[in-house]
Amino acid sequence: MTNLFLSGGGDEIQTKDIDQAFVQSINKHKPMLYIPIAMDEKHIPYESCYEWITNAFKSIGVNHITMWTDLCGKSLEDLQGVSSVYIGGGNTFSLLHELTQTGFIDVLSLYIAKGGIVYGGSAGAIVLGKDIRTCAHMDTNKIGLKMTEGLNLVDEYAIWCHYHPEQDELIHTYQKDYQQNVIALTEETGLKITEQGIKVIGSKKAYCFSREGKSVLEVSHYINI
Repeated sequence: MTNLFLSGGGDEIQTKDIDQAFVQSINKHKPMLYIPIAMDEKHIPYESCYEWITNAFKSIGVNHITMWTDLCGKSLEDLQGVSSVYIGGGNTFSLLHELTQTGFIDVLSLYIAKGGIVYGGSAGAIVLGKDIRTCAHMDTNKIGLKMTEGLNLVDEYAIWCHYHPEQDELIHTYQKDYQQNVIALTEETGLKITEQGIKVIGSKKAYCFSREGKSVLEVSHYINI
C-alpha cells in the first residue's frame, strides 16, 4: 500500500497544509524519522536541521522526532518503531548518492511497499519521482552521479520542485531531452500518493507537463493511477 507525501520545498508556513495532511496519516505515539542528509552539513549543521523540523512539527502535534544522519547498515527492522520517514531537502544528487551507496534506497523501497508512510520535501520529493535531473537547474552534481533514476513512485512522472512559471522553457527542454512527463510543484504545493492515485494538496495548484502540453492541476485534483 503506497502512502507518500511530496512537497515543493517551502518553509513551514508555506507547507502547513501539506504537513497537516501528513500528520493526520501517522501514528503520533511513535517517533517520526527525519533524514536530513541532502543538506551540506558544512553550511547547515544537522543539529540546526533538527531544531527546525522539531519546531515546525511540534505546533501540529508531533512531539517525537528521531534523526538519522548515517544510513549505513540500516535495515527494514530498524524502521519498525517509527511512524513515518521524512526526507528533507538539500542537494538531490548528493541525496540519491547516499541512498544508493548505503543500500538504504532498497530498504526505503521495501518500507514503502509494505505500507510505510514517507514524506519527501524538495530533494526528498524529487528522489521519489522517475528521475532527479529535474533538479539540475538548481543543484550541482559535484559528486559526478551517473545513475539519476529515482524510485519512480509517482506514476512515471518526474518531480520539479520550487516551481515558478518562468521555468516553463527549462521544463520543456527537460521533456525534449529525456522524454519524461513532469509534475511541477510550487513551494506551497504538495501531492498525496496512494495506490488509487495522486491528489494535489497544499494551498496552490500543481502543473502537469506532458506530450499534450502544460495543464493545471487544481488543489484536490485527482490523477487516477
